[in-house]
Amino acid sequence: MRHDNLYITGVGAWYPKPMAVEEAIEAGWYDEATRRRSGQTAAAVAGDDDTQPEMAVRAGKQALRRSGLDTGEFGLLLHATGAFCGLDGWNVASYLQHQVLDGNGLSFEIKQQSNGAMAAIELAAAFLAARPERRAAMITASDRFVMPTWNRWRTYPGLVFGDGASAAVLSRTGGFARVASVVTESRPELERAQRAGLSFMAFPDYEDTKAYPINLIDRMQAFADEEHGGRISEVFKRMNEALIRSVGRAAEEAGTRPEDIDHLVFPNFGKTMLRQEVLTPLGLDAARTPADWVRETGHVGATDQFGGLEHLIRAGRLEAGQRVLLCGIGLGFNWTSAVLEIDERPAPVRD
Repeated sequence: MRHDNLYITGVGAWYPKPMAVEEAIEAGWYDEATRRRSGQTAAAVAGDDDTQPEMAVRAGKQALRRSGLDTGEFGLLLHATGAFCGLDGWNVASYLQHQVLDGNGLSFEIKQQSNGAMAAIELAAAFLAARPERRAAMITASDRFVMPTWNRWRTYPGLVFGDGASAAVLSRTGGFARVASVVTESRPELERAQRAGLSFMAFPDYEDTKAYPINLIDRMQAFADEEHGGRISEVFKRMNEALIRSVGRAAEEAGTRPEDIDHLVFPNFGKTMLRQEVLTPLGLDAARTPADWVRETGHVGATDQFGGLEHLIRAGRLEAGQRVLLCGIGLGFNWTSAVLEIDERPAPVRD
């Protein structure tokens, strides 16, 4: 959908200190051959005090401060996450609403895995259009990938999972970037690619070695064995078609072409996986991606897009008149693409 009065007026990000890949290789968690394929040099790894909710608070407050808005101007907070949020039987979105927005507005948790923050743009845009008395919406995202649920080094070949949080403030009345278009493609028939051969559980059973630690490629291969005679390439073909449609439609509605966009922010995949599953299907190259930041951070769930945007601001790479493509890919499967038009050079980041 094309938008004329939806803006990003502030972004924030908080990532813990990176752990060098060499350290993981020395510990036997990773291997040199995979490192060469991924190009990963480090991964952001949370410390004991870096909980998912607290990391989101840090990023959210940063985005709020940079937006220049008062908390009373917010009508909505959406929090995206894919992993465990710190406690069961508890509402993380309400916690963030209280801590970041002083209790103003409404809050909801978005569970679309790595596409959550991008999907939240769609929802926030509709909310702000329907509630004109509310000026702004906050989107936060945080994830932490730890054992016994996730083996950050081996859950999916071709990427390394990191920890951290990011946030963005959307406004109806102005900002440094206009959200020109947002398009979501959904292929729910592919949800079996994450559960093939597994049964639903009453509670997490970490003793079940088939289910934990999560191995996404094994699940996808089991789905391919059932549906496509073992040809996992058929699964990726269907995924590529949806990705191409999402990116193509978003660019068209923004009045541009993907190849003409100045900056490309995709999920933080390793270099080989990004080329094979994203760039080659789209006919794009890695030169316009924040590859330097990706190599040191890893894939941090739903945080990658606003985190990448914040990195571009911090590095001083955004100029008025440029366009930025943000694209999320979430298990399920869902793809959300947004084209931003930079109206003014963002203020330098000093915090």
